[in-house]
Amino acid sequence: MNKREQQCHRAATEVFDIAIIGGGITGAGIALTAANNGWKTIIIDKNDFASGTSSRSAKMVHGGLRYLEQFQIGLVKEALHEREHLLKIYPHLVKPQPFFMPIYKSKFSKLKLGIGLTLYDKLSGKKSKSPKHKSLNTSTIQQRFPQLKTDKMVGGFIYFDAKTNDARLTNEVIQNAEDLGAVALNYADCLHFEKNNNLTHSIICKDNLSNKQFSIQAKLFIIATGIWTDDTLKKYNADDVKKYMAPSKGIHLVVSANHLPKDCVMILPTSNGDGRFLWCMPWEDNLNIIGTTDTDYKGNIEEIQVEQNEINYILDSVNAQLRNSKLTENDILSVFAGIRPLLNDDDEDKKSNKRSRDYKIWWNNENTLTISGGKFTSFLSMAEHCLDTVKEKLDYSSNQIQENIDILIAEKWQPLLNKYEGKYGDNNAKRIISIVQDFNDITLSNQDEKYPYSDVEFIFFIRFQNALKIDDLLTRRTLVTYQMKNFDAEYVSKIATIMAKELDWNDTQKLNEINDYKNAWQLMHSWH
Repeated sequence: MNKREQQCHRAATEVFDIAIIGGGITGAGIALTAANNGWKTIIIDKNDFASGTSSRSAKMVHGGLRYLEQFQIGLVKEALHEREHLLKIYPHLVKPQPFFMPIYKSKFSKLKLGIGLTLYDKLSGKKSKSPKHKSLNTSTIQQRFPQLKTDKMVGGFIYFDAKTNDARLTNEVIQNAEDLGAVALNYADCLHFEKNNNLTHSIICKDNLSNKQFSIQAKLFIIATGIWTDDTLKKYNADDVKKYMAPSKGIHLVVSANHLPKDCVMILPTSNGDGRFLWCMPWEDNLNIIGTTDTDYKGNIEEIQVEQNEINYILDSVNAQLRNSKLTENDILSVFAGIRPLLNDDDEDKKSNKRSRDYKIWWNNENTLTISGGKFTSFLSMAEHCLDTVKEKLDYSSNQIQENIDILIAEKWQPLLNKYEGKYGDNNAKRIISIVQDFNDITLSNQDEKYPYSDVEFIFFIRFQNALKIDDLLTRRTLVTYQMKNFDAEYVSKIATIMAKELDWNDTQKLNEINDYKNAWQLMHSWH
């Protein structure tokens, strides 16, 4: 019985303390916190883990400087403290990042932002290891950012937040929960809630890979489906017509990092006078992400299209601030669109960029609750708040400390272990080397000529982080899809061969998986 079959068997036959519906960062944080508290936990998602908003964010772990202007001080303080926590516990995935904010209007604008940044530094806490902000004059800006026009600037600031690989962080958090005994099932769709009086006793699910139905029994159910909250609550109560969510859309362009600074995020004003800012984020694998838009969204949340006018909006805004070398559509390696899970505050006149990024938790019945909204950065504090709400309904266990993985690494593999530790952390680096040792094949760890990944990394993601489809592997466990400007049939076939061997695909399934991935790739490489 392979891992997937074992997880499906456990899901259908055991009774859990907590069943979490939704495998984005919010559900992942709840699963880890619950498992760490000793509760028997299962987490499911109808698609891949992190396939929604949690792989389509701006890749920032931040307090949200602009929310200070909206007086959401509590939200910012919580996020800043969580930023510090994540820098400490996931140093291979959450890394310090300087941001440059230019000032164009007046010296008063600079004074106002300086006061805001001083408050931002203070809210980070006395134990924060992030450097304090610093002021730059225009001559320093010209030297530091020669790409930028400075004729209308009155100065600027460097301040510090952090960046991450959102999809990898989500999947590692879920893996950490599994290490503590949790069951994690992607491609498992919640179809219906089985209720008796004011209690939910099970949920009817479908395995979207095998099309088999099964039920999950638990003492308590948590709905954490983000932008799908309204859809999930319809399954809970078909008569509920309330709209709980008012999502907004944000698109991003991915370009080579060679076009922009590689060591600092540039925050640039938009060119159409709407008062918003874009940022150019240096990312992994020599990529830079430019975004984002922020518009109300009422379309199809299953397949989110990028529009030509959104592309123009970003390119025009960035090019308006660049001195010489302009970006064109030909420089775009890929695009992606995400939907922010904003709560509906019943104010139809309020624009999406003015709506709160806070979250809410509410009971649907005696043992079913919903959590929605919130910021990516605050996922662990959201999880703690959510589980504080349910403690009285479950027997509480003491913390389960996750120990280091006990894998014996031969001395000859030590240099390779050191290489992977910086990217995957100590425990997962050991797992990767154990795969190489099992195969006794050093070539497994050789980086591909086209993309900065080795076969052993792909095998690791399949065996330990629930990668079941090519899109899981190339878009959410690695960044290959973002880099693959033209569809690389030869490389995709190679990946399909690795997956077929690991997951026992036949030739027909292998071909179907390649076609499915090509459709997913096209969505990230086209606009309308």
